[in-house]
Amino acid sequence: MKYKLLVLGGSGFIGSHVAQRGINNGYETYVVCKTLPKQEKLIRDVNYINLDITDKNKLLILSQISFEYIINLSGYVDHSSFFEAGKELINLHFSSLVNLVSTIRKDNLIRFVQIGSSDEYGDNIAPQVETQIEKPLTPYSFAKLASTNFIKFLFQSENFPGTILRPFIIYGPGQKKDRLIPYVINRSLKNENFEVSSGKQIRDFLHIDDAVDAIFLSLNEDAVNGRIINLGSGHPRSVKSVIQFIVKEIGLGNPLYSDFKIRKGENLELYPNLDLVKKILNWESKISFELGLKNVIKSYKEDG
Repeated sequence: MKYKLLVLGGSGFIGSHVAQRGINNGYETYVVCKTLPKQEKLIRDVNYINLDITDKNKLLILSQISFEYIINLSGYVDHSSFFEAGKELINLHFSSLVNLVSTIRKDNLIRFVQIGSSDEYGDNIAPQVETQIEKPLTPYSFAKLASTNFIKFLFQSENFPGTILRPFIIYGPGQKKDRLIPYVINRSLKNENFEVSSGKQIRDFLHIDDAVDAIFLSLNEDAVNGRIINLGSGHPRSVKSVIQFIVKEIGLGNPLYSDFKIRKGENLELYPNLDLVKKILNWESKISFELGLKNVIKSYKEDG
C-alpha cells in the first residue's frame, strides 16, 4: 500500500521540490495549488488539485481522501503592513490553516508538517532558539506565529500529530527571481548595475535539498509532534559576502550597496540554534554553501 502525501503550496519553490521527492520516495503524492504549473513544469505522477485554500467550501474536496501525511507550504512571503495587506495575509496563512485542519480526515493521519518562518522570531537575539518568546513584526510573521501556536495547541489538547519546522533562508534552483540569490545571479549574468542593501545582515542559507531531507525525516519521527524545530545550515554569513561570492563566481555585475534597502524593523542577525533538529532528527546540512551556490548559478546559466 502506498502512503498518501498531500503537499499544500506544492507548485511553489519549496513545494515542487517536496512533491518531486514524494514521488521519488514512493508516496502517492497530491499537490494543492491555486494556479496550476505550466505543462512543462508539471511533475509526472503527481495528482494536482486546483483550488484556492482561502475558500472554505472548496476545501471540502480534500475530505474525500484520507491522507497519512500532510505538508503545509501554502502562502507566500509578504512584509506589507497590516493596513496594506494584513487582513489578506492573516486569512491566507492562519484562517486557511484552521479551515484546512477542520476539513481533513484524521483517521489515518500520521503527521501534519506546518512550515513556519524564521521571521516569527522578530528581533530576538541570535542564534535564535526554539524556546525564545517570538516577537512578530509584520502581519506575515504574526500569521505564521498564530499558525505555529494553533498546531501546538492541537497537539496539547487533541493529540493532533502536528509539528512546526521553522526554516531560515532556503535557496536553490527554481526560486522566484525577486528573492536575494536569484536577483543577484540574474542581474550579474546580464552584467548590470543593481541596487542591494548594505549587506551587513547576517543570515543562514540552507540548500533546498537539505531542507527537503529534514522535512521527510520529520514524517517518520513521532518525537517531532507538538514541537517547533529550526532548520538551517549552521553556517551564518553576511549578505554582502553572498553577493560578492556570486559576482566573483560569474565575473560580471556591479552591486550598488545602500542602507536604504534594509527593511524597517529587520533583525540584522537571524540565524538558528540547531541543537534540537540534530537531537530529534539526527539531521544536519550536507551541501556546502559554496558548492550549492555554484550549482544554482550553473542552473541559471543553463536555463538562459
